[in-house]
Amino acid sequence: MASVGVCDLCGRALCLACAVPVRGRVIGPECLSKVLADAPPPPNVPEPIQPRGAWLALVGFGVVLLASVFPWSHLGDSSGYFGAWAPHWSLVAVGAAALGLLVVMVDRFRPMDPRVGTASVFLLGMVAGVAAILHHRHPPLLAVPSRWPWLAMGAAGVAVLGALINAIALVKARRPPS
Repeated sequence: MASVGVCDLCGRALCLACAVPVRGRVIGPECLSKVLADAPPPPNVPEPIQPRGAWLALVGFGVVLLASVFPWSHLGDSSGYFGAWAPHWSLVAVGAAALGLLVVMVDRFRPMDPRVGTASVFLLGMVAGVAAILHHRHPPLLAVPSRWPWLAMGAAGVAVLGALINAIALVKARRPPS
């Protein structure tokens, strides 16, 4: 949360929901009982959700894109450098990875709903992995697949793992404290 002020008693940063104006001063909910005799007890403020899997997703999608520099097939259109960008399953894999990288980066600077971000990263990681598998199983006509789609599959799995870690953090944040 963005800080909108500090508590006049303890100096702690306050978000908009926690800043309580009292007689021309800004007071935090923890210090409210010191100023008011009949102040309610401070509410349980939920811990912010930490996107712990974002770095894994970033690395996974980045490795898929890095793997696209190398030839994904021997012979045929996709046998040269950046051959994965030829119209085939490899293009779907690197397109999903590029979009996933964009989602993670945008979410870092302009946070979106964590459920939407996590679902997007999960879906794009799955698409990148499945497309890499399909490229390896069904290479372009008259071509033999190389080992680079395997690296892309593993990296897409890392991105999916990052999304699953975020999903677990979301579930834990929604549970009431025991």
